[in-house]
This record gives sequence, structure tokens and C-alpha cells, in this order.
Amino acid sequence: MNKQFLYTLLDEMSVSGHEIGLQKKIIREMTPCCDKILTDYTGNVICVLNPDASFKVLLAGHVDEIGLIVTQIRDDGLIRVGKAGGIYPSVYPGHQVAVHGYAQTVYGAVVHSRDTEKSDLKVSGLLVDIGAKNAADARKYIREGDPIHLNTYHQEMLNGHLSARAIDDRAGVFIVLEALKRARERGCAIGVYAAATVGEETTKRGAHWAGSAVRPDVAIAVDVTYAQDYPGTDSGDSGQVTLGHGPVLCNSSIGNRKVNEILMECAAKRNIPWQIESYMGSTYTDADRLHFAGNGIVTALVSLPLRYMHCPSEVCRLDDIENTIELLTEFLLRVNGQTDFDPFH
Repeated sequence: MNKQFLYTLLDEMSVSGHEIGLQKKIIREMTPCCDKILTDYTGNVICVLNPDASFKVLLAGHVDEIGLIVTQIRDDGLIRVGKAGGIYPSVYPGHQVAVHGYAQTVYGAVVHSRDTEKSDLKVSGLLVDIGAKNAADARKYIREGDPIHLNTYHQEMLNGHLSARAIDDRAGVFIVLEALKRARERGCAIGVYAAATVGEETTKRGAHWAGSAVRPDVAIAVDVTYAQDYPGTDSGDSGQVTLGHGPVLCNSSIGNRKVNEILMECAAKRNIPWQIESYMGSTYTDADRLHFAGNGIVTALVSLPLRYMHCPSEVCRLDDIENTIELLTEFLLRVNGQTDFDPFH
């Protein structure tokens, strides 16, 4: 597993709507590893193996992260913000942030006061202090619409655990790209389209564009899901999911049952542990948009177990990442144009 590439993904800024800087790094990494790279006007990067193959599988992980957006620069130089994705306002006060301004990146802190200690804190109650003297001083560096992220980075923990700011879903991007690399090394003959999609945390536009453009026979979204192995969680919500017990298959109305069965068979062949969760209706991932793209796409969702989702330091396990890569690699080597995904057969 290429940890250096994983940590490059995790440490870069890509607040939803501002993903291109990281996408360029993905292009540089993947150019020697695939046959073709596709981009589009919405910002997706799709790495392709065997572009002339008639049978196509699309793997999708979203490259954007949650964060804040500058909405107002006050006369005193403090910044009011809006949300980019599903943030928890209460985790922001007192934290260091990076504001990626139009002129340069500046650093600051989210104001902490008695007001921000309220349990019903809204994003409209957050202010960012960058040390500006006044509004004119702040405007030398930033303007409305500039993205802000919590200034936290990856760190390895005990027993193979990893914490980072945006494992959701840089780990998913890493998984689909590494699966393409390994499938290539092992002689995969089908068309593989590994997509780093944009905008999942806000609009899910990237998945729709990718699915409509590629028109695959099968699509698998790779995202994160809530682990249930720490205080305050309830396994009755969707199933018992724990770190270190492998990738999570989603049993849902969106997910194709036959794809899930093949994934289980692939896991058994490679001795890969796996878990299952259950959702009805939307999964709130790229799988939802992929399923409805074009004339409809056979879709499944594979997830990485994650603690503390959408918080400054999310936590996963490196062996779960490795097992998910292996599972998808085996799937790519298993399926072809003769694979039957028809639920009536």
C-alpha cells in the first residue's frame, strides 16, 4: 500500500467546490499507472484501464471534503462563514484553520467565547480570526467564497489506526485508484474507470457527470460509514460495524443484490473479512446519483468503517483500507461481459 500517496491525499485541501489542486496531484500520480485519464468541466478525474474494452466497471470515491466558506468580511477584520457540507459547528471553536485566499493562504483560529459554548450553536455563530487589522487589511488576501479547512493533518496511532481530517472520502479515492493499479498488475482485461469525483458533500454533481459520461455496466461507490464501536453509537441504527473487521457492504434498495453476492464470493476467495449494513432509500453517497445516471446503472456501495465522521480528526484502520483495495481488485478480475446482474434470473 502506497502510504505516501494516501497521506498526500489526506493532507491536501479540497473543500467541496475547490478540488482542482488535489485533482492535479492525482493526475500526476496516476498518469504512469493507467491507459488514459479523463477530465470534465465539473472537475472530475477518471483514470481508465483498457479504454477499448466493451465491458466497463466504474469505481468512484469523492475527493471533496467538508469545510467552511467565507461569506462576509466584517469591518473589524473578523470573518463570517457558511458551511460546505454537513459540518458540526460545535467542533470548530478554538481550532486553527487555513483560509485559502485568492491571493495567498492565511492562517487563523475560530473564535471561542461563551457564545460558542452553546449547545445549539449554528454555523452562522462562527467567526474566524486571521489577525487582520480591519476589513481592508483582510481583503488584501481573501474574499467571499474562499474555502476554509480545519488545519489538522494525518497521524498514525497505535495498533494500525490512522487519524486525519478528511478520511471521508480521501480514503475512498485512494482505494479506487489503488484497486485500478493492482488490477492492471494482475492482468485485468475489462474496462476499469476509477473516478475521483467532486462535490459529493454538497451536490453530488460529480457522480452524476461521471456515471452519465462513462455509462458503465456496473458502478461501485466507495465511501465511509459510521462505525458503532465507540460510546454514543447504536448498532441498532443500521448494523454492527467495527474498525478492523473489513469493508462494509450496503444492503439497500439502491445496492444491487447480485453485485453484493459477487463481492462476498470475492472476499471468501481472498480470505477478506467483511461486514454489512442496511439502509432503505437514499444512502447519502455517490451511489445515489450513480444509480440514476443515464438510463440507470447497476450500482453497489462499499464503505470503510470510520469513527468521528465529519470531525477534525476522523479515525479508521489501515488494514480495513488494505482489505477494501483487495476486495475491489478481486471483483475487477472476476466480472466480465458474461456476468449476469439481472435480478430476474
